[in-house]
Amino acid sequence: MRYLIIGNSAAGVFAAETIRGLDPDGQIRMISNENCLPYSRCLTSYYLGNEISEEMMYIRDKAFYSETGIDFQVGHVERVEPKSNSVLLDSGEIVTYDKLLIATGSSPFNPPLEGSDVEGIFELRTLEDAKAVAKFAPNVKSAVVMGAGLVGLKGAHGLHELGINVTIVGSAPQVLRHSIDVESAGILTRLLEEDGYRVLLNTKVAKVLSEEDADGRMSVSGVLLNTGEQIPCQMIIRAVGVRPNVKLVRDSGISVNYGIVVDEEMQTSVKDIYAAGDVAEAFNLLSDEKGVNAIWPSATEQGIVAGCNMAGVKRKYPGSLAVNSAVISGVGIISAGVVNLQPGGGSVLRASEPEKNFYRKFVIKDGHLVGMIMVGDIEGAGILSGLIRKKAKVDINYLNQMLIHTIEYPRYLPVERGGQ
Repeated sequence: MRYLIIGNSAAGVFAAETIRGLDPDGQIRMISNENCLPYSRCLTSYYLGNEISEEMMYIRDKAFYSETGIDFQVGHVERVEPKSNSVLLDSGEIVTYDKLLIATGSSPFNPPLEGSDVEGIFELRTLEDAKAVAKFAPNVKSAVVMGAGLVGLKGAHGLHELGINVTIVGSAPQVLRHSIDVESAGILTRLLEEDGYRVLLNTKVAKVLSEEDADGRMSVSGVLLNTGEQIPCQMIIRAVGVRPNVKLVRDSGISVNYGIVVDEEMQTSVKDIYAAGDVAEAFNLLSDEKGVNAIWPSATEQGIVAGCNMAGVKRKYPGSLAVNSAVISGVGIISAGVVNLQPGGGSVLRASEPEKNFYRKFVIKDGHLVGMIMVGDIEGAGILSGLIRKKAKVDINYLNQMLIHTIEYPRYLPVERGGQ
């Protein structure tokens, strides 16, 4: 059996390992446009801020490909051609397969911006992006980060760790608008501002200002906001949003909505072609609707499920659950599931002590915990996300206790002492 995997991040790596475990003799070929070992994109901002080394970013060592018998190739896939069971690379090479996994992830989406064709403007998606920002950073005193989502805040953190003055510009009325609610966002905004960041919400960058540098090149000198304010800076990081990398399947017959549509086995609308990770549009655990859930745990689980089915072992994907976690200005935050209810959609339990950087919110629907937010003391978040994932019935009194007390994991006595 000839397996072809496009992409070498979480979904691709876990799929490849699963296939190899189930089919020791199959031929596995992996194509990636990044010439490096698999690494965690979640850690790029920590690498940028000199908090971790490059080696700490890698999720597999140098022997990974040889030990698993994977034929790794650097290249860019231009097009998938299902009728001939092949893909076309930008080099002109044609690669054939029996089973194909598309794990191409997503790429930054940046709307047109006047004046953006100058030096000093970056994205922070890949390891190479982080290296480019780090190389440019010694010339920077002030930077503007466009975007107040998780990628933008983490990028701002990396620059802040380098001693750069950072202004965060977000078009939404709050930070992390897709992950948390207004009240918890208010706590985080205050923490950021106390830590030296400037946070501008309901605001957009209208134009990049530039000047000629010592080498005769045009580089960033500031931004003009839609409010009319000008902010001097020498660097801009664009973190407005991302979109799934679906271009390679256009006009292929593979069903695409926002991402590549897959079934519960991670198979696309075309037999023997699978998709997983940030590019895949799979079932949501709570809504039973399909969508892209671009987080690391979903990518790994989807990769494993795809790998099983590609190797002939039937396995169903239970559905994705949105879980986001971060540490903002030294304070932990985690959210899972539904964090903002529609009117009449259920009930909410809430405990808030903003002055102590403490906030908890539990969202309940039909007797089930369907969402939660924790800021500050996040101990026990795994218990709560587990309850959400299992769609377990919960006791309101139990949740009320959890609102204000430290959540402890169950303790079990050793068997010889009567435990189980």
